[in-house]
Amino acid sequence: MPAAPSVRGALRVALVDFYFNSSRLVPANLLWGLGLVVLYLIALVSPLGAILVAPLLALPTAGVFRIAALIVRGEPVSFWDGLAAWREQLVPALAAGVAGVMAVVVLGSNLIAGILSNELLGWAFATFAAWGLATAWLAGIAFWPLLVDPARAHEPARRRARLAGLLVAALPARLGALGVVLAVVSILSAIAFAALVTVSVAYLALVACRYVLPAGDRLETRLTARLHNR
Repeated sequence: MPAAPSVRGALRVALVDFYFNSSRLVPANLLWGLGLVVLYLIALVSPLGAILVAPLLALPTAGVFRIAALIVRGEPVSFWDGLAAWREQLVPALAAGVAGVMAVVVLGSNLIAGILSNELLGWAFATFAAWGLATAWLAGIAFWPLLVDPARAHEPARRRARLAGLLVAALPARLGALGVVLAVVSILSAIAFAALVTVSVAYLALVACRYVLPAGDRLETRLTARLHNR
């Protein structure tokens, strides 16, 4: 059974990981940042066009997480491994991108509409939408490391997505704490936009992988043991 991960430990070790692997992580982060800048420019011309194109950002996201997952697993890694993930995880990554964009658009719209309304029903919808966005955030944190995990390369994407859902259900408080920390880092990085484009996404991916991969291993071991004991 792998040791139980901790948020503080993941944050600390991820800094060491980044220091020794910055030559691989920074270019992957810059590629992700380029996609974000292009998306922003499209949004200035056509917000609807930006929404339609936004799922494509899932491909460089998969690339950054693949490099992070290889580092965490102690595998040989290069920048080109991130580009290879674009091809290998094309369908599940795009599906996750579409699902994520739809969740943000639908739930975000309900949240804003509910807050702006003066009715109790509107506030109820806003509350449900806020919880939905939080759940989607945690699901994404659990999903991306598992999707590109080299130790699970033989497993279908559906099984890895199912394990991500089980992790959110089994560890809501712990993943919630991780989600809050990553959300704070994301917000601060968005304010300091240069950090988001150059280093922050790679660091967040390392933290998520440092926590989620051992947590997924532990949960899978327990589930397998229960099946064998029946």
